[in-house]
Amino acid sequence: MGKIKDFFKIDKSLLSIESKDGIKLSLVSLSIPILFETALRSLMNTVNTFLLSYHSETAAAAVATASQLQRLLMIFYTVVSSGVTVIIAQNLGAGNRKRAGEAATLSVVFCFLMSLIIGILGSIYAREVMIWMNLEGELLDEATKYFKIVSAFNFTQTMITVYAAITRSYGKTKINFVVALLMNAFNALFNWIVIFRPFETPFFGIEGVAQTRIIAEALALLINIILVARQKIEFAWKSILRPKLDLIVEIVKFGVPSGIGTISYSVSQTLTTRIMATTGAVALTTKSYVTSIVFFSHLISSAMGQASSVLIGQLVGKGEVEKAYRMGVQNVKIAVFCNVVFSTILWLFSDALLGTFNISNPEIFELGRTIMFIDIFVEIGRAMNNIEDNSLRASGDVIYQAVVAIISCWVMSVGFCQILGVWAGLGLIGCWMAFALDECSRGIAYMVRWHSRKWQTKRIIKEK
Repeated sequence: MGKIKDFFKIDKSLLSIESKDGIKLSLVSLSIPILFETALRSLMNTVNTFLLSYHSETAAAAVATASQLQRLLMIFYTVVSSGVTVIIAQNLGAGNRKRAGEAATLSVVFCFLMSLIIGILGSIYAREVMIWMNLEGELLDEATKYFKIVSAFNFTQTMITVYAAITRSYGKTKINFVVALLMNAFNALFNWIVIFRPFETPFFGIEGVAQTRIIAEALALLINIILVARQKIEFAWKSILRPKLDLIVEIVKFGVPSGIGTISYSVSQTLTTRIMATTGAVALTTKSYVTSIVFFSHLISSAMGQASSVLIGQLVGKGEVEKAYRMGVQNVKIAVFCNVVFSTILWLFSDALLGTFNISNPEIFELGRTIMFIDIFVEIGRAMNNIEDNSLRASGDVIYQAVVAIISCWVMSVGFCQILGVWAGLGLIGCWMAFALDECSRGIAYMVRWHSRKWQTKRIIKEK
């Protein structure tokens, strides 16, 4: 009984740190704004899917599928920002604010240029991409219209994402919450006007939803730039003309591997959606609704993971690796508990939650209820991933994290989705079982690495 009590005991000294500037950063103060920011960012897709379900179920499924591709595009920019946040956090921990500011500046410029190029290409080949996703008929037409527009102007969302990563590294998480709140408010209002038309506007249907989403993001980006300019973040804009070669090497060294895991996961999820499309429209439509709901079950652990990255990154930069280790272990326990509780609650109220969408097919209710039960096991592994993945990345141990992510995503997620979902005939249920295998196997592998303490040798800041 004593060991069980010790297991659930919380060490309050591991819930906060003090930065070099004397500012106290705590898990709670960082996690809460991140939690609401993450919820609000994803709520945009949920709101669009919800409102379009009153327009047509086909349009709702089209937006859900196109949005998954849009998230995949965003991952390419996260490759750079992921590496930059490691560099920023550890340099701030070591008291080197100038180098942290130079890294932040390079990430903003690089991501802006990349988002322009990739966005234009995505818009030009929108239909070909949706055909590759196995979409047909009306679903293909609707998804193409939506993706063509949001891809062409995806630089607005990219800049918001990059600024969020930078300000989060500095512990300025409240800015991101304010920006996400306003962006969602604009998006919900504009989309409601497009769908329910209280008065006439030049925006119609799924294209109007995409156009007003871009307008909402553009307004939010403008506000974001103003708020960031008022913070004590030493952007070094002159360094763009003569960037430091060793800093570019660091960004590539830590940015590319740290982002590969996330890219691999997103690509694998895109392929599993393609596999699900072969099992029928009911499965794909159910996935779009269930995904919009179960996302909220791991919000707390996701926010904790990002907060842990800031705290552990600064601890490692300061050389306090023992406290960083114990903090990582404790945060996993809290995250698993939160995910299990919230995913169970969502399952218990699955009928009511699914009923909030304008669903007419009873098969979707039945299948959705089963999927939400299986998702409880998915969230156990996801909690471990959210904490340990971010912790390993913050410590600079990015190669191991990338290798594990690639192997698990493709073998467990994609492989078993095909085996259980298609070949075994389990459909969407089999695919969700594959997701559970993927999340749990990655989570266990990351935890083994954390307990081995090998990550302590990967610190970016070297003692002179």
